[in-house]
Amino acid sequence: MQNVAYPYQPVRERGTLTCFLLALLMHLLLGVLLYYGVRWRSAAPEGVTAELWDAIPETAMTEPPTTPVPSVKPVEEEEADISLQEKQRKAERAAREEAQAQRESRARAEADRKEAQRKAAEAQRQASTAQRHSELARLQAQAQAGSAGSGAGTGSAAKASSGYAERVRQRVKPNIIFNEEVSGNPAAVVAVHMAPDGSVLSTRLAKSSGNAAWDSAVLRAVSRSDPLPRDENGVAPANILITFWPKDLGGS
Repeated sequence: MQNVAYPYQPVRERGTLTCFLLALLMHLLLGVLLYYGVRWRSAAPEGVTAELWDAIPETAMTEPPTTPVPSVKPVEEEEADISLQEKQRKAERAAREEAQAQRESRARAEADRKEAQRKAAEAQRQASTAQRHSELARLQAQAQAGSAGSGAGTGSAAKASSGYAERVRQRVKPNIIFNEEVSGNPAAVVAVHMAPDGSVLSTRLAKSSGNAAWDSAVLRAVSRSDPLPRDENGVAPANILITFWPKDLGGS
């Protein structure tokens, strides 16, 4: 049995013409859209124009505009100003230093003057104290040599007149400073040792009143009354006892 070869015939597709026509139509539509789109973009838009007019000043037309130039101080002038300010500061500083030096000089001179016065017063005081001590020593020696002993009791003293003790008491009473209240009227007896001219050489409490404040006030008053008065014969007795009562301050 023989094989018989038949010639190949492709299968014919259906609708080919329709597809071709549709594709052609789409290309035509795309070409139209591109044409009008390019034309629309290339067209210049119509605008609105307006003209503005303004009067121009004649000076602006004739003269060119000027730009303000900042003033620049020359370097020499700035240096001169700085030098002048520096000189003024130096002069003010020198004036202050001179014034300070003058104040210090016056203060030193015043301090030296006060120190000299103090030294002079101290020397005078020492000389006066030495002279006083010397005189008191001489008077005490005379009193010891001339005294024959002391008496006892109120207002009694060796070689003293009858009224001398009262005279001394009246002399001391104004110098008593005492403002305290004292119970009763206690007596304080003070022993006074004197030079012939009435200078007080020493004082002591011969009999206490029992009130320390009153005793101290009486002793201070006797010291403040130095020198005491002399007796009728012109010489103060060497020793004397004086009695003081608090209630007696109001009378004489």
